[in-house]
Amino acid sequence: MLANCLVLLAACGVDQPWTAKEAEHLLNRAAFGASAIEVRAAVERGRAATIEQLFAPSPPQDPPWFERVVLPERKKLRELSDDEFQALERAARETDRRQLVELWNWWLQRMACGVDPLRERMVLFWHGHFTTSTDKVTRSWPIVQQHRLLREHALGSYEELLRGIIADAAMLTYLDNTNNRRGRPNENLARELMELFSLGQGNYSEADVKEAARALTGRTTRNNEYYFDAGAHDAGEKSVLGTKGKLDGEQLVDILLAQDACPRWIAGRLLSWFEGAPPSSERVERYARLLEDSGWRVEPVLRALFADPEFYRDEIVGARVASPVDYLVGSARRLRLEVPSFVLNGGAILLGQKLGAPPTVKGWDEGLAWITTSNLMQRGNLAGLMLGTVTLDQVVSQADLVAGNMARLDAGLPAQSADDSMGSASDDSMAEFAMGSSSMSEEPMSAERLKGLKPGKANGAAIALLRRLDSTGYLPRANFTARVRAAGAVSDAEVADALLDDLLSIPAPAETRERMRLYLARERADRDLREGAWLEDDQTSERILRRVAHLILSLPEAQLH
Repeated sequence: MLANCLVLLAACGVDQPWTAKEAEHLLNRAAFGASAIEVRAAVERGRAATIEQLFAPSPPQDPPWFERVVLPERKKLRELSDDEFQALERAARETDRRQLVELWNWWLQRMACGVDPLRERMVLFWHGHFTTSTDKVTRSWPIVQQHRLLREHALGSYEELLRGIIADAAMLTYLDNTNNRRGRPNENLARELMELFSLGQGNYSEADVKEAARALTGRTTRNNEYYFDAGAHDAGEKSVLGTKGKLDGEQLVDILLAQDACPRWIAGRLLSWFEGAPPSSERVERYARLLEDSGWRVEPVLRALFADPEFYRDEIVGARVASPVDYLVGSARRLRLEVPSFVLNGGAILLGQKLGAPPTVKGWDEGLAWITTSNLMQRGNLAGLMLGTVTLDQVVSQADLVAGNMARLDAGLPAQSADDSMGSASDDSMAEFAMGSSSMSEEPMSAERLKGLKPGKANGAAIALLRRLDSTGYLPRANFTARVRAAGAVSDAEVADALLDDLLSIPAPAETRERMRLYLARERADRDLREGAWLEDDQTSERILRRVAHLILSLPEAQLH
């Protein structure tokens, strides 16, 4: 059990630093960000207690109820007129569609409230690992059931997840295993089961895929539930990865778990997900052995990782581009605002991360793939929407710009520059500051990157969600004046530093701090306010400070965690 010994030594190291830097890094990667108050509390608790809290059972809560929507059948409702039947069918489909939206809203609310953040983080990991898409699986019940499967085993057994996913109606539909029958095998599920879910490329042959597909025949759906059709199953001899016999799906999973590549693949995926950088082969091997030794349980692997000094190395702390979900949920948590979940959902869709619908079976591309000049502006707009400094119409205008550029590209015309439309997203001075202070390289809006934003139908769904704000009366109640006073900040430099430290998850460079001080001084001077004294009038100061908070969350630095 060498791996376990190494992990224990790492966890018990008394010389490991534990400052706000390490605490915030842990809460960014194992949770969804934290306010400055929560970071200070984590520092006071200490590393071991903070890690333990991540694994503590969440308070009991009734799970949300979802209806198993059944579409009406014409043959059973012959007494209805065509109009009556169509109305009934439309109502059922609308319930089905709305239920999917509310599933993602509920999940985002769970992320934002911080009750059980590590579980939510792992549900998101498995959601991208065992990918399906509502663009193809359009009925809500299979998606709800799959989400429950991922949630139940999020911190539990990878083996149980792997066995569950080959009996999952959503996955069987998404990867066409419903068409996998004796004599007419469909290889989609078998291929992704090996390439993405368990082994990784290069650890199986095409012959293995073909034989594995035969082992999975007969796994189909009935009434939106998993159903094994024994008559469609190929019960003949098969040979997969050196094992021969009349193999079925369960035996196929046994074979995959027995491969040396399997624990290495899963360990590598976990390390990459939490660290945002390719792990060394030595670390992959160490965590692979721990995963095997634990009987495929994920929790011991994560406990070891969060105690590992290498998890806190300088090159990965604050160096990962936040996904749209991470950015929006993390911003809400740092702002200490109870942002409606439908705003987080609609905003994530606008930024290219539609929960339930990753773009390919490989999930989402991470890192710099999330950022373009256009959606960097939109990130800032959505932060402003949370703060009340940007209107919904300005957010929509930016979305329309992207959609318009898609039309221009389709017509063979050059895309309009994001610089040409900055005034519709935020005022020129804020845009100039946000785009001028960058620790990340900015890329032009190429045709390829614009198409990655998927405007049109996705935009319509996102904006429909955001339009709910019109009827909710949402008012952000964050009190930045109180925060600045509590920090003892008086001068422009002190106020700028206090807000930068409060709202960014990484230290702001000196250049950014100076630019923020100059911006704040200009805002104050434009209103003929004396340095320090203007904070005494919270009606004036709050308006200025919210604009500053909006500007901070528009910075390239705010996209990193």
